[in-house]
Amino acid sequence: MTEENRKKLESYTAAADGISRIFGSCCDVRIYSLDGGTQALVYEDSSADSARQDEPLLTGSEIELVKKAEHTPENCIGPYISGSTSGKQFRSVLIIIRNDGGELIGCIRIRFDISAPLNQFMKILMTPERGAEDKSAGESYPDKVENLVHAAFLKVLKETSEATGIAPIEKNKSIIQRLQEQGIFDIKGAVDIVAAELGVSKYTIYNYIRDVKIRTENSEERR
Repeated sequence: MTEENRKKLESYTAAADGISRIFGSCCDVRIYSLDGGTQALVYEDSSADSARQDEPLLTGSEIELVKKAEHTPENCIGPYISGSTSGKQFRSVLIIIRNDGGELIGCIRIRFDISAPLNQFMKILMTPERGAEDKSAGESYPDKVENLVHAAFLKVLKETSEATGIAPIEKNKSIIQRLQEQGIFDIKGAVDIVAAELGVSKYTIYNYIRDVKIRTENSEERR
């Protein structure tokens, strides 16, 4: 690898690190050198966990995608869905890196773990970096969480409202079940927000959640 190409690849590390910091363990960012036709890992995000270490390099299919872009103006491939030997599912993109002469010298692979629970993803997004100087971000945290809960509730409400011939109490139970499956009630304050939206007490929501858990456990035992 020439010094010029090395510096070109390394110039993308700050952007890759920024993406990694925003999405945390739900996102996998790596920069690869393809200089001379041989792939080598140039950058790996610091949040990469052991569950993702089974595929440190590009897969054969991904290499083929990169090769197809070599003689085209295409610089962004995807998004595409890929799996891993650990059972995770990823929504991925490949960003082509070329030197000043237009020669393909590497790529950035960004993979988002779509198999991660929704509550885990939201927790990552809403947790500020320790020692962050922007204290205003922490002050607006409750509002952002409330908006996320409201958005999830309204989406489920719209989908549930389309069903006909169902008693209101059963619709409420269906809403609670779907929100529970999404992990919404793992978020602090979510029970109070949903209770207010449905016009019931938080104790009613807790009862619905308990019923959902019992049905789920019974269903799993019958399998």
